[in-house]
Amino acid sequence: MQESVQQIKRVLVVDDEEGMRTTLAANLELEGYEVVEARDGVHALELAGQQAFTLVLSDVRMPGLNGVETFRELKRIQPELTVVLMTAFALEKLIEEAIVEGVYTVIYKPFSMDHLARVIARAVDAPAVLVVDDIPKVADSIVSVLRAAGLSAHAVHDGRTAVQHVIERSVDVCVLDIVMPDQDGVATCAQMRGLKKRVTVIAMTGHSVPEMVSAIMSKGGYTCLRKPFDARELIHTIARARGDAAPE
Repeated sequence: MQESVQQIKRVLVVDDEEGMRTTLAANLELEGYEVVEARDGVHALELAGQQAFTLVLSDVRMPGLNGVETFRELKRIQPELTVVLMTAFALEKLIEEAIVEGVYTVIYKPFSMDHLARVIARAVDAPAVLVVDDIPKVADSIVSVLRAAGLSAHAVHDGRTAVQHVIERSVDVCVLDIVMPDQDGVATCAQMRGLKKRVTVIAMTGHSVPEMVSAIMSKGGYTCLRKPFDARELIHTIARARGDAAPE
């Protein structure tokens, strides 16, 4: 797999239902992606061993290898691969496993093709999480947890550096402390969202600052987590935010 897919944006669609697979492929081709179809998990692994993909869109419930098992094997073949899962079933245990192991997001059927297009457009753009906290130990520990879960994550320790990071690098989610010296989270969120509306801001705070929470939500914040929060709560919130992919 010598070729680069940075410009190609090749998507592998995996679904055992031929009608669904064909419909998804046709719509993604209309969005400008090169699309390859796989009839099941085993077929997907064969294809991934032959060519590089930017992203895999896979059903969860399939005969043989299910979508989560396929996701795990695909990541062994192409560790940097972004995987989006889709399901019509409430498979809580499987979904939980996939999210904590680094799947980009899970979208639930039925979904509109417009919604899918938004999710895919964000997912193919080398997605990463930016963690912003003026206490380096806190920011770095959150990044360590996210990386351990298979997510690409980076830390900065002030609002101005965070805004510059968003300008220079690909970031789709920012986990942002609200109360910080010099430039607080509200101002930072406003600047980020003004530059790139695709950046989803998940606020966090250990202080009782309802006015600031309201302000950051009014500027496009997705939600606010109260410190200290469980690592799984944050990972699930990131996956849910990515799957929501609100219109810009």
